[in-house]
Amino acid sequence: MLALKKAWVWLKKHWYVPVLVLLVLVGGAFSLLGFSKNKKLIKMLEINKESYEKQIKVIEENHEAEIKKRDALYATYVGTMKKLHKEHGVNLNNLSKEKKKKMDEMVKKYKGSSEELAKELSEMFGVDYVE
Repeated sequence: MLALKKAWVWLKKHWYVPVLVLLVLVGGAFSLLGFSKNKKLIKMLEINKESYEKQIKVIEENHEAEIKKRDALYATYVGTMKKLHKEHGVNLNNLSKEKKKKMDEMVKKYKGSSEELAKELSEMFGVDYVE
């Protein structure tokens, strides 16, 4: 029993030695099984990594395109509001809460179509829409 206690204390103190021995044994087992199998395993891992990188790249590109589209739509919205203010004296700060809420709903509704948004906003404020 004393020997087991001493071995346990040594193992807690020098835990890295058995781990290194285990790694060497696993590496030796792979080399005994054949190098060609290792090549196939490494090739499979490389293909998996390439696939992952391609998927991440596509996700990032889609995200960037979505942000650009959102920014363009917001710029159209701001431009329309400035035009309304300039041409017809509509001040965004003086709008009622109901109209602001309705405008926000329209912006969400016409997420991808800035022309339809501009038409509905012009109808809301009673101005003529010119393409």
